[in-house]
Amino acid sequence: MSVYAINKKFRAVPDAPAGARPSEARLALREPQGDPEQGRRVAVAEMFGIGLDESYEVALYEGLEVDVRPGDVVFITGPSGGGKSVLLRCLVEAVQASDPGARIVDLAEAVPPAGIPVMDGLPVPFEAALRLVSTAGLADAFLLLRPPEELSDGQRWRLRLAHALARLGKSGEAAMRVLVADELASTLDRLCARAVAYRLRRLADREGVTVLAASAHDDLIEDLAPDVLIVKEAGSRVLVRYADAARGKGSVR
Repeated sequence: MSVYAINKKFRAVPDAPAGARPSEARLALREPQGDPEQGRRVAVAEMFGIGLDESYEVALYEGLEVDVRPGDVVFITGPSGGGKSVLLRCLVEAVQASDPGARIVDLAEAVPPAGIPVMDGLPVPFEAALRLVSTAGLADAFLLLRPPEELSDGQRWRLRLAHALARLGKSGEAAMRVLVADELASTLDRLCARAVAYRLRRLADREGVTVLAASAHDDLIEDLAPDVLIVKEAGSRVLVRYADAARGKGSVR
């Protein structure tokens, strides 16, 4: 069992140029030779009454505690732009810090090679490749002989899952195996996305893989059946709920 404390703050005002007084910083950042993006941030800060003379920080997460155990499915949801991806990264960093031996694979980086049949593209022996594609939901023999670009969006997503599993290795090879999925199945049609969520739930149960996922689509909750559900509402309000009553009723911050 690991309880991770999440604290994340952001500076609301960009740093002034080295050695410049606040009034000089305003002018310098708006000069043509300055950084135009930095200048726009300063203008927006002034528009909303945030002065450069002040040290101003926004606490996105402060004192948030999340109990994550090996084999858990953790799902972060809430409106777009609310800080779900930030919290997901914070959890990944917390896992890495507390368990340096953990093997962590980001699904976004598990990209199958193009132009190669599915079975030839997996970097494992034939029998292991068959097990991986079956676990990922690609058991159709005709699909295994085709390259990724000829598959549907949902099939390519499952193939990416198989490649992620290949990187994670077998159970027992690392203290903790973690699969990270930001914007979980957000580009898929909703029926296919729910099928993917169900597949991830079965994967966690069968393989003991810990899943850290985030999406603005809360229609995935039923099929994903998360052990830890985190709802990031607008503003600073965060709800944490646990499926296991023995772990408590969760918290609201």
